[in-house]
Amino acid sequence: MESADRRQEVLLLISKRLKECEDALRTDPQDVDALFTRGVFLARIGEYWRSLECLNQVTEINAGYPGVWHLKSSLYARVGDQGAARQCRERAQAE
Repeated sequence: MESADRRQEVLLLISKRLKECEDALRTDPQDVDALFTRGVFLARIGEYWRSLECLNQVTEINAGYPGVWHLKSSLYARVGDQGAARQCRERAQAE
């Protein structure tokens, strides 16, 4: 039962963080920190495509955002797009 309680705590935390990101993005849709954080938390709950949408916005605004290319590479690999994963990995290594 303890692991179920822990999972519930994690999901509540993720929900809270996603709400904070949404609030920040309503104020400033170009907030790269909020977009990146939203992408991280969406990935955490398995929403890989929605996460990639956020991360793609991050790279459109700031292609040098720390860690974004590594995360995009990992997510593209998870959804089976090995070509995009490789391109992102190469971009991350070039940074």
